[in-house]
Amino acid sequence: MKKLTKREKLLIYILICFGLLMGGFYLVVFPSYQKYQILSNQLSEAQFQQAAMASAIASVPSVMKTRDQASVKLSGLKEPYLAHLPNEGLDSLLTQLCLDYNLKPKVLAVETNAWQGVPSFVEAPAVYATTPGQVVADGSTSTTTAPTTGTSKETPTGTTTGAFGSTPTWTGVVTMTLTGTQFDFQRLIDAADVRQDMIISAYDIVPVALPQTGTSGNTTTTSSGVSPELDGGNITINVTFIVYMVDK
Repeated sequence: MKKLTKREKLLIYILICFGLLMGGFYLVVFPSYQKYQILSNQLSEAQFQQAAMASAIASVPSVMKTRDQASVKLSGLKEPYLAHLPNEGLDSLLTQLCLDYNLKPKVLAVETNAWQGVPSFVEAPAVYATTPGQVVADGSTSTTTAPTTGTSKETPTGTTTGAFGSTPTWTGVVTMTLTGTQFDFQRLIDAADVRQDMIISAYDIVPVALPQTGTSGNTTTTSSGVSPELDGGNITINVTFIVYMVDK
């Protein structure tokens, strides 16, 4: 076997040292560095969460104050409205209201008593209205277009209406047939107009039929007719109430 020279031994030693050094890097240094990177990222995330939690804890008093103010405001907004009533409650409420104004309920029907949307007016963009048939200087006609505000929604009857949104709440629709005087019914309308929790959406006034007596010669005849005057006399009113209620 040939004996290694001093130079070859030195190269072998250098190669062995290089292999040990690279093995140390791959087996020790690189895994440790990767672990350090992972721990560093976890530390940064934990510090960010700590800062967010500290900020949230610092804002708790202001959030609670805002919540309390909102609760007080909500209670104030709900104050004029009734708590949700069953059908029997609506019956009792409207019957007593009519009796307070000397109107006698004859028929009462609860059409709906459910959670549903309440139409609310929403301002619409300007639309244009035309004015046909204007006479100009030369005797001919022209049509001008002018901007208007409101909405362009056309109803089946040909009238325009506003644009509506919808906010849900408990809504009771009740139809009633009442008897009394027109003056007392006007008082009821005024009372309902003042309240925020109900409206009279429609009504129909019908004079009460009165017997009328006529004399022809020696014969007296009695026939059924109507009172020509609504004011002061008894009338029949078909009225529709809409009652708005909230959860309390």
